[in-house]
Amino acid sequence: MQHCESVKGESFMGKLTRLIYASRANFRPVEASQGVEPTVGRILFQSRRNNSRHGISGVLYFGDSHFFQVLEGEPQAVNETYRRIGADSRHRDLTVLSQLPVKERLFSDWSMKYVPAENSVKAFLAKRDYLRFAPLRFSKSEAEELARLFHRQQAEGEGSGPLPARRFSLRRLLPF
Repeated sequence: MQHCESVKGESFMGKLTRLIYASRANFRPVEASQGVEPTVGRILFQSRRNNSRHGISGVLYFGDSHFFQVLEGEPQAVNETYRRIGADSRHRDLTVLSQLPVKERLFSDWSMKYVPAENSVKAFLAKRDYLRFAPLRFSKSEAEELARLFHRQQAEGEGSGPLPARRFSLRRLLPF
């Protein structure tokens, strides 16, 4: 695991940071009958609960047994969240792809937005000659470009494009 450190050279009181990381799932994904892989659904549930308490926003993409996540917020909160993720046994090979001070959030409306597999991600990968989703190989600029793609999709509104995004529902994961 690559440990993240605060971005150097500035006092961050009241400032924001954006951390983008990738990791490999430490579990065997199962076919999701309702759109969200069950373990990923549990991660989303925990993330949304914890992130709203700590002022963290962001987006999560899961594909080909890899996570790609953007975390935004005050630097200390983002770094603590990343450390917590690093201690989570469901992840391995955590790698920070980018960490930058920012003036505003890309995902201010989402404590943790989940992006399902979409044609836009497939096009993003194909344009860069990736055969599979392999974010641990992404350059810093590729990671930031994918984050901006997810931001544009959010700005266009959920459900736009050929494959509609689905809101996470705990009811889809747990029998009631």
